[in-house]
Amino acid sequence: MLFEYETLEKAQLIKRPSKSIKSPYIADIIINGVEDLAHCPSLGVSGLLNTECEFYVSVSNNEKRKSKYTVELINAPSSKNTYTITNTNPQMGNIMFENLLKNNYLPDYINYKSYKREKTIENSRFDFYIIKENGEEEYVEIKSVVLCDYEKDDYPSYLKPEISEMKTYKKAAIFPDGYRKNKNVPISERAIKHINELGKLKSEKNISTSLYFIIQRNDCEYFKPSNKDQFYYEALKQGHKNGVKLKAISLEWTQEGICKFNKFVPIVI
Repeated sequence: MLFEYETLEKAQLIKRPSKSIKSPYIADIIINGVEDLAHCPSLGVSGLLNTECEFYVSVSNNEKRKSKYTVELINAPSSKNTYTITNTNPQMGNIMFENLLKNNYLPDYINYKSYKREKTIENSRFDFYIIKENGEEEYVEIKSVVLCDYEKDDYPSYLKPEISEMKTYKKAAIFPDGYRKNKNVPISERAIKHINELGKLKSEKNISTSLYFIIQRNDCEYFKPSNKDQFYYEALKQGHKNGVKLKAISLEWTQEGICKFNKFVPIVI
């Protein structure tokens, strides 16, 4: 076991954004038969939070918060009729990587000497700085992945999914996710900035760099950049060409809030 929530409660969505607090990060929910508010740490929860879905919230005793509840796990559609528990809290990507590192699930860092979170070099800050057993330094950036692609017509009607282009379908985890009004700009300029900075460190200073995609669901056979964002696809391809190591790990969550390592999955670019 890699992680376990202390407390999770099942909830039902009424409306997001909330009627009382006009923020996309706050939703109206029903929990234990009572209407309340919940914080959605992922904007739109990647399109997965819907009145038709089951989801689970953690509970906070911080009185300064607008809501004591946070949306954590969603019983997300794997197809039209099947579902898988998916963690939609973006902060969990870094937490799970750290737990994978400490528990020796990462072959590149077995018997590492030390690590530090949020390490800055020049004008760039990366999620992790690791000193390996042989003394080699490595900077690592983490992306939490919650979405997947679907076969044509095999998904719930409330989704606006990415449709697989494979002749023989195998489910892919995809990143980045998000909405944009203008298709001539990236979905996430920040994500592109990170891969460009990792590539620059490796190509110009020969410092080892990696990008890990932490897939917060267990139904995906491989990872690929979303075909909705050609900008990120090109940046990822160039970063890999510049020497950035790309890794993808699938996790398995239960509705009780327990997380286990599932497997490494191949990356297709």
